[in-house]
Amino acid sequence: MKFDLHLPKLEPSHRTYLMASLAYLAIALVMFWNVTANFGSAVPGSEDAYQSLWNLWWSHYSLFSLHQSIYATKLLFYPLGANLASQTLMPLAGLFTWPLQWNMAVAFNTLFFLSFVLSGLFTFILAEQVTGNRYAAFIAGLIFAFSPVHIAHAVSQLDWATVEFIPLFALAMLGMVRTKRKSYAALAAVSFLLLTFMGDIEQGIMMVTFAILSFAVLLFFQRKDLLNRKTYVNLGIFAALVILLGSPLFIQLIPKLNSGALSSASQLSDVAHNMLYSDNIAGYLLPSYYNLLFHSASESYYNQTYGLSYGGAEYNPNPTEKTAYIGYSVLFLALFAIYVETKRKRFDETGYWIVMGIIFFLLSLGPFVQLTGQAVTPLPSLGLVYRAIPLFNLIREPGRFDFVVELCVAVLAAIGFSRLSNQKKNPFLYAVIFSIIILIEYNGMPAGAFGKSMLSSTQIPNAYYELSKIPGNFSILTLPALPGPTGSFYYPGLEMYYQTASHKPMIGGYTSRVNSTQELSMENVPLIDSAAYLEYGENFVYPYPIMENYSNLTMLWLAEYNVGYVGVIRKAYNISEQEQIMSYLVDTFGNESYQNANLTVFSVGRTLSAKAGRSIVSYTIGNWYPGYDACGQSIGCNQTLASLWWGPSVRGIMVYSPNQTSADVRIKALSLGGPEKVYVYEGQNPVTALNLTSVDKNYTFNVTLVQGFNPIAFYGQNSTASEYGMDNITISRG
Repeated sequence: MKFDLHLPKLEPSHRTYLMASLAYLAIALVMFWNVTANFGSAVPGSEDAYQSLWNLWWSHYSLFSLHQSIYATKLLFYPLGANLASQTLMPLAGLFTWPLQWNMAVAFNTLFFLSFVLSGLFTFILAEQVTGNRYAAFIAGLIFAFSPVHIAHAVSQLDWATVEFIPLFALAMLGMVRTKRKSYAALAAVSFLLLTFMGDIEQGIMMVTFAILSFAVLLFFQRKDLLNRKTYVNLGIFAALVILLGSPLFIQLIPKLNSGALSSASQLSDVAHNMLYSDNIAGYLLPSYYNLLFHSASESYYNQTYGLSYGGAEYNPNPTEKTAYIGYSVLFLALFAIYVETKRKRFDETGYWIVMGIIFFLLSLGPFVQLTGQAVTPLPSLGLVYRAIPLFNLIREPGRFDFVVELCVAVLAAIGFSRLSNQKKNPFLYAVIFSIIILIEYNGMPAGAFGKSMLSSTQIPNAYYELSKIPGNFSILTLPALPGPTGSFYYPGLEMYYQTASHKPMIGGYTSRVNSTQELSMENVPLIDSAAYLEYGENFVYPYPIMENYSNLTMLWLAEYNVGYVGVIRKAYNISEQEQIMSYLVDTFGNESYQNANLTVFSVGRTLSAKAGRSIVSYTIGNWYPGYDACGQSIGCNQTLASLWWGPSVRGIMVYSPNQTSADVRIKALSLGGPEKVYVYEGQNPVTALNLTSVDKNYTFNVTLVQGFNPIAFYGQNSTASEYGMDNITISRG
């Protein structure tokens, strides 16, 4: 069998392309009317939108203001910093929108609407070359640009809204193979760099997969046409231009792709999460959650289609990653194309698109086939093989392969419409009818409360602009700084966006792959934990009167992190919760420096200079966790009262002392596995051994503290088999 890709077939018509682009723009402006109406004041999305706003700002700020690599920063998770190699940075998008960043919403929304216009246009050009029918090409552009998978990501993740260079790369690569023209090789290189650095690195990995599989498919069916000198030359040109033109970014990126960055990038890439981020077959057949007309109906199958039940665990539904609806009108056109080819007993036009569509459909299903979120079958899919390939398996969201499925279906639908319209007298009328039907099925127009929830304000409190004017390299802590009750990074993302005004380092942040060291740097601060407990609806962790150890520990860490100001986002808490946290902050740091309806800011530098590091403070180190008998696994547990458990590995406490002194350590401890000896070390030096029993008993031992930090570790004699618990830890001068 020989695939006839029909590239090129028509001379380009710039007037036709302009008219198609204007049509796609008009549709996008109307469909996303809420974004249009708030073009300069709000953006679609939530925490990921705020992260994207920061990404756009960071690209030019790092290069032109800080004169440093864009793939590392000290402004987030200060003072540790963050490796941004796995961040969804979109560096070229940040540079492209630099002239528009006088208003960050304008910059963001320009990219948002361009993604629909250019996705439509480049798919139009590709389908036009395949079919020779511009009405069919317009429908193909409509299908890819406004596909439910694109809409779902566009209203959530800007880096996966900008998928317009995927069809351009497909056009260029196939043109390079089919026509052997060097211009197509150059276009393939440029489009590959654009989709990788204007969109997302995962797009680059996905399209490398697309290129490899395309060559494999074409090689299988038409080896003689593919294996020749011109093909090798074009591949060489493509590779050389990618390296040459991409070198300014590759030179910055490659050194940051160390084992730590790759490990962070691989977080949540286990089978269960792969399937949570995978499409299921029902999702291809059921209208999208983001469709205005079918949104209410989608709630009836929301959990089953977008959720996951696997290995005894229930995972929260994820409509962004699991949206895959094709549309019955589109399926009709695609199947009609296949039907016509079947009658001709040849698949020269459709064969390539059918094979590639099937392959990427199987990849999009993830490791195992899912019928619904509640029915994971034991039937393996191609995702199980793909996740075993190093580097390629950094795509932990197999559902994103659906973008290639949509492109293949769009081209097949264009072929089907072309065949159908050839039999009609007025193809324009049929193009209009099918376009309307497709838009009804794909409609992403938001309405009511649901529509409002899809927008995020870009207004920044004036306090952050004022903080930018204060000299000195102090950092800022804005509460709440940890993820919310459902794992939401809304407030950390919002605080990152505020940094685009303050330009000051912040404690915490929202990177695409947060590592454990960054998390611990924040969880060491009792005030940050306490603010998180409040956000979870629990009481403030500090009992009244204030426990000096926890207050002093907070001040010690804030001083270590060079915090100058602490802010509180008021809407994160109800009135009672606001009273608790404000009362504590006023008692500790004095009256606020700035306050409006949304934000309160305290200046803390003077208090930290006077009090931080003046007394002994202690905190746990290692992976302790709350005792089951005291408070289970709830984050709301008051850990000043809870027992703490350790198991197979070493646990301990860290003690800070302002000077050298002798101190008594008092604990109450037991061993669940019966009598057990636990050795206590101060640094590398043995201190004592605790003979634990199954009865909770008090133990006291003396340590000599040096000035600064003193680690005290506990080693169980039979740590692989037993669990130990302790509470009522107190440390006082001997």
